[in-house]
Amino acid sequence: MKTLNPTLWRTCRMLAGANRIRLLRAMAEKPGQSVTELARALGVGTSDASQELRRIQSRGLLKSSRDGIRVVYRLEADPQVPTAAPLLKALKSAFSNFPPERDNELRQLAFGLAYPRRIAIARALQAAAQTELDLSSTLKLSSFAVQSHAKILQDGGWIRRDGRIRRFATPDHPLAEALARQLRTL
Repeated sequence: MKTLNPTLWRTCRMLAGANRIRLLRAMAEKPGQSVTELARALGVGTSDASQELRRIQSRGLLKSSRDGIRVVYRLEADPQVPTAAPLLKALKSAFSNFPPERDNELRQLAFGLAYPRRIAIARALQAAAQTELDLSSTLKLSSFAVQSHAKILQDGGWIRRDGRIRRFATPDHPLAEALARQLRTL
């Protein structure tokens, strides 16, 4: 069996979508729903829900199966995607421990790592605290790019600023802990 390794930034980009998080929560709360039932629960069109479900499934977090003429969806990690099981466990933990009003935190955490340059900055800061100038030089990015991406990482809770020094920080959230582990293994 071939192992699939979807990129972390693409997985995070998928998790940064509001409707995708709402779909994930709906499936966590009531497994085995059809695309029509999920679309109705979210108040979106069936076609839109179907596209979002395909995006989730492409990251290895979802399984579809037939139940008569209906196709039903369940949160289930694809065994060919090694990163899927820990992410799914973290998402389920977040959904069971936090109300839907806190789902924006999930999106903000994911958005922080939803771009390759932000992952490069986060990894560099995991290795050692640095100034923006150091990051710019090490990663061969403009100062503006480092500042822009560092701001998004800071807004997501991924880095802290101590004067001119930036430090990596793992936010206190189940999804953040799972994503930080994946960052370390890249």
